[in-house]
Amino acid sequence: MPRLVPLALAALCAAPLCVAAAQPAASATCVDSSAAFRRIVTEFQARQQNFAISVGVSAGGRTVFREATGFANSAQRIAARPEMAFSIASITKAFTGVALLKLAEASRIDLDAEVQRYVPTFPRHPSGRPVTLRLLAHHLGAVRHWGAERDSALYARQFTDIDEILPLFRDDAWVADLAPLTKASYSSYGYNIIGMAIQAATGMPFPQALRTLVLQPLQLSSVQFDRPGLGGAMRPARYSWYDLTDFHELTDAPQLVPDWNYSHNMAGGGLIANVDDLLTFARAMRTPGLLNDASIARLWTAPTVQGVPATMSFGWNPKANPERLSISGSNAGVQAGLTVWRDADVVVAVLANSWGRGSRSGEFMDDGPKGLIGRLGAVCGVR
Repeated sequence: MPRLVPLALAALCAAPLCVAAAQPAASATCVDSSAAFRRIVTEFQARQQNFAISVGVSAGGRTVFREATGFANSAQRIAARPEMAFSIASITKAFTGVALLKLAEASRIDLDAEVQRYVPTFPRHPSGRPVTLRLLAHHLGAVRHWGAERDSALYARQFTDIDEILPLFRDDAWVADLAPLTKASYSSYGYNIIGMAIQAATGMPFPQALRTLVLQPLQLSSVQFDRPGLGGAMRPARYSWYDLTDFHELTDAPQLVPDWNYSHNMAGGGLIANVDDLLTFARAMRTPGLLNDASIARLWTAPTVQGVPATMSFGWNPKANPERLSISGSNAGVQAGLTVWRDADVVVAVLANSWGRGSRSGEFMDDGPKGLIGRLGAVCGVR
């Protein structure tokens, strides 16, 4: 599927990464701004004709706005609610990346070991260059993205073990004419290899390892692995104004997206979550607690490995001016975005159950001045 055009501080703030526990300036501009937030969301809803949008905004460590609008299920007239868990697509990669960092902190996994230490049946690159977990976490491993294998049969198949995903691409694993540590090339398969390594290193099934390492410590009760049949009150139905055969052409009327199975992308796009838990997760990326100082520094540093730059750092995209971490995701009928601004202590999470008209621009998940996240952040004084 193509992507749309992603603790108490007092004793711990000696590290330069730490910021003040309270950011009153940003918080003050956010408080009592519900009308401004609502106007922005309403404009995007009308312009894209999305079915449901769920939004959460956090400032100074607390939620200042959470609201959902539209229908989670149009046929059944089920109204969307902010506690509903929408698909978060590739935001899943941030959860996988954080779990990897947790294991590295505990010396239970070696980021610079060849992947074959943990996934011995994964082939070595024809160039002879090693592929490590660090390279995969930065999309520098030259592992390819989806191909023709992502068809209706794959969407109907249930994968019960993350290792079952490997045969989908093991014999055709590489981006053509690209060697590892050459340039970044986005790959959901690369993150599923990381999931396989996490499973091997912990001795737990990958879903259990993710719960143990990330979800339970943060009490993220809405976050779970998507599966067919979770519609209605648990997870909204999905709709698309774009044709579901090639995902590019606009149609005259929106279509109900089939209840496809995404278990073939467990570690790269298989989770659902509500905006409350996304805000909690993103806040944990600012200060030590779930992660230590070194891991947080890795997240917030634009990744470069042996002089080769990349955009993704363990599932997040670090950006400068101002410093922020962002991650977005999309599948048919899904738009999702999450951004945390470091110094302002502001987080914005947005979720939609539709590919609305014009959604291919990616503005829904964009933290720039024209995007939904960017405009919501601007209400809190961040750009």
